[in-house]
Parts: sequence; C-alpha cells; structure tokens
Amino acid sequence: MFALLRVALRSFAIGVAVGTLFAPRPGAETRRMLAQRCNAAIDSILELAAMPPVGPARASTNGHSERPARRGRTASAPHDPNARSSS
Repeated sequence: MFALLRVALRSFAIGVAVGTLFAPRPGAETRRMLAQRCNAAIDSILELAAMPPVGPARASTNGHSERPARRGRTASAPHDPNARSSS
C-alpha cells in the first residue's frame, strides 16, 4: 500500500516538474501564476481555520434552533431493535 503511495507521489512530482519545464509560457509568468494559486489556496485554508468552532449543541441540531423531527418512523409505530432499516 505504501509502495503504491510512494510511486504515486513520485509520479506526481515528476509530472509537475516536467509540466513546469515544458510550459507554454515564460518561466517568470509560470512562477507568478503558481505563486498566485498557492496564495489563494493558503488563504482559503486559513479562512476555514479562522471559522469559529461549532459547539456540540449546535452540531446536534445541524444549526437549527431545535432538533429536527426524525424521518422514516412514525410516532405510532413501535421500534423493533431486530428489524433492519431500509436506508
């Protein structure tokens, strides 16, 4: 498994290097474009990291003020623990 991952990462790195070397635009322009894309990716990761954490109470209600009703079972039907669910 790790051998396959190593081969995949090496192939990716070689592909990036070859693609950069044979790019149809000048090196300075390619490096500038690559830097802009890396900065945009880093900015989006930092924005996600700066989001406030979601508390357990809000996570259990999926952001709603109260817990949504469960689907699939009606209140009048008894729950059978040995029955298989349809989903």
